[in-house]
Order: sequence, then C-alpha cells, then structure tokens
Amino acid sequence: MLTVVCALVLSACSLPQRSDVDLRGPEAAGGDGTVRARGAGAFSEPAANLTDEEVAEFLVGDRFFTEAWTPAGEGPADQDGLGPTFLTTSCEGCHPADGRGSAPGEAGAEPLLRFVDSDGSATTLDAYGVQVQRHALGGVPAEANVEVTWKIEDRLYPDGTPYSLRSPIVEVAEARFGDIAEFAASGVRIGPPLIGLGLLEAIDEAGVRANADADDTDRDGISGIASNVPGLSGSINLGRFGLKANLATIADQAAVAYLLDLGITTPAFPNENCPSIQTMCSQAPTGGTPEISRERLAAVVFYLQTLAVPARIGLDDASVVAGESIFHDLGCAACHVPMWETGDHSVEALAQQTIYPYTDLLLHDMGRGLSDGRADGSALASEWRTAPLWGLGFTKAVNPDAGFLHDGRARSIEEAVLWHGGEAESARLGFLSLTAEQRQRLLHFLKSL
Repeated sequence: MLTVVCALVLSACSLPQRSDVDLRGPEAAGGDGTVRARGAGAFSEPAANLTDEEVAEFLVGDRFFTEAWTPAGEGPADQDGLGPTFLTTSCEGCHPADGRGSAPGEAGAEPLLRFVDSDGSATTLDAYGVQVQRHALGGVPAEANVEVTWKIEDRLYPDGTPYSLRSPIVEVAEARFGDIAEFAASGVRIGPPLIGLGLLEAIDEAGVRANADADDTDRDGISGIASNVPGLSGSINLGRFGLKANLATIADQAAVAYLLDLGITTPAFPNENCPSIQTMCSQAPTGGTPEISRERLAAVVFYLQTLAVPARIGLDDASVVAGESIFHDLGCAACHVPMWETGDHSVEALAQQTIYPYTDLLLHDMGRGLSDGRADGSALASEWRTAPLWGLGFTKAVNPDAGFLHDGRARSIEEAVLWHGGEAESARLGFLSLTAEQRQRLLHFLKSL
C-alpha cells in the first residue's frame, strides 16, 4: 500500500526543490545531505542526497507527521484513533515546523509534565502513568490540568550589564484520579528540534563510548556518561535520543511519542495508554490495533531520519571566527564536540558522512539549577544529554516562540548559556567574565551554527 502512496505522491506533487550541495567543511554541517535552507522552513527539507524515490517516502512520512489525527471513526481510516487521552493532535504539535517547541504559556503551548516520586527517581503511577494527559475525548475525563508560570530573577554581569533568568512554576489542578501532591510533578519538557536525527543515529557507538569518562579520570571536570537503555527488541544499546538519552533509536522514540503524546497505538505498543483505574479510557473506541501500521510508522521514522541539516552561515565573518575561538577557550567543545564521522546505516544517504553536530551524545551533570527532580533511565535528575547545536541560529526563524533548554525556560541562546552549571560551571563563569564584545562574538558564533 505504501508503494502505491509513494507513486501517487510522485505523480501528484512536485518534489521539493533540491538545494545546492556544493558545500565543504563545517559549512556542510549535515554532510552531503546539507541544504541551503533558510527562514521558517529551514528544518523541514529532505536531505539533499536522497533519491527521488526516497524523497517520495519522505513526503509520505511528512504527511503522517504533520496532519492532525482524529477520534476513532471520525476521519480517514489511516489517521483516526486519537486518544482517548492525549497531549496534542499531531507530531507537529510538539515540534512546530520540525523545530524546537514553544515554551509553556507561549502561543498556547502545551506543558508536558512528568511525575517523579519523593526520592527523585522516575515512577509509573498506577492512576496516571508517567505523564499528565491534559486532554480527552468522548466523555473520557482528562487526567489533570497543568499551568506553568515563570519566576524572573534579575542579575548583573561583572561589568554591570543586566540580564535575567527565568524558571518554571508548575501548578497541577483538577487531578481526577487521586491526590498527586505527594509527587514532585515538576518535570516540564518541550520538544527538541528534529534535524539530523538519522545522522546522529549513524554515528558509531564505539566512538561515542570512547569519549565517556564517568569517573573523570583525566580530572578535567567533565565526566560524560554513556546512557545504556533497553531497545524495544530487548537488547541493551547506547541511548542517543530524548532529552535524557533514554531511547536508543528513532523508531523507539517515535513509538513512545505516539503512545504518550497522541494516544496512538503502534506495533511496539498495541495497548491504549489507559491505567487500570481509568475505566472510561479503556472502554473508549479505538482506531484499530494498532492505530498506525508498521508500514506507515516506518515512513514517519524515515522522515525523521532524513530531515536535512541547514548549511552554516557566516563562516568568514571575523566576529564568528573570534567567537569560535572563545567557544573552545571556555571548554565548551569538551561536551559540544564539533565533528563526527558517521558509520554504516540502513539509509545509504546517512552513511560515511562528515558532520558537525556539536554534541557528544553523552549525559552530563548540568547542576542543581537545571535539575527537574526526575531521574530517567541512566540519567540522574541533573543530568542531560548534550544538545546538538547545529541549526541553533535558525531556531527563532522556524518558531518565534521557541524556548531553549529542556523546559523552554531560556528565552535566548545567551540565557541558555547562563543556566549552565555542574560540569559546565567553569564555562559559565568564563562566559560571565568576558567583556560585552567578547560575549557578542561568542553568541555570533553560536548563531552561525
């Protein structure tokens, strides 16, 4: 069936205009698949080195990723089954234009709230599951209402320049399946950008593990930890995806997101997300078992694997060049490792590529200020996977309401830097000590990525 759909896409739709791929070195951040994309669509192009047939499959995955799902029986048979409890109606609801999510409270953004127990470790609550479902269908009660407001703290750089930091204040009301006050429900999350995921998947596992230094044996203050997670097949693999690196593959990540965020069952998770106490949820109509087929899910996974990385800009700008030097001098590249070589991958376009994602894919302690009180897999509450920096300068063009960091608290790249702590405390203090001109040069460099 998918082959027929691909053929229809090829005949009915013009293929996206292919970008000039004559790019070299760091400008070609995503290897041969790099595109010269700009503006609001900068994160939504297929990799430039896909075949026409692969672009057709990309477009099929794009459809399932972008279009809203409907309640069971109320829409097309291939895209009904939303809920019965859910956070959003489409994948794009958390990843607008394939970019970073909006901060809670901005443009109607939905807070994603996960539970933790009293000792700070992750838990599955019998009544609620691991995250609050704020919406429901057909008389099924939503689990609770979540509101996020912001605390603003004004500070000064040593040179007297003012800046401010904000942090979330989370309130949970109308909890319909029992009191949850005993749980520290403060794990707010926003969706990360989706460019280059397949290239990260193609990096050789041994290379990532070689950078890990759990005991900081070299005494440089950086102790990256490789996340070990069970894949859906039962094997233990390197965690690369998710803010806590708690998923090993893009397929795993997609299946979990469909179930927890949209209430859509998959071959990996064929049962609805209905805790036993939620009887109306379990009795609600479904869109089939599973609600998205293996074939259609594979198209979405291919789409996620092959979203292109936009080319870097301003490499010859003197301010950018100076800022890159400052980036290295502050030690930022110890975690935000600039360059990697990909290995083999089932998608040929992703294999044997030189890429510049600026991440080590490891977990690092980011300090108490960024702890959300929730351990997750191998990661403790204050540990986060190093976020890739490619495409950073296009973030606000893609989504003007985008927030930075795991919960969207940072309103700018500068504020995100200022929240760094833990293993990055030395870099943060170094940033604070820079002159205003040096700070701007560093920020110019980061915006060139």
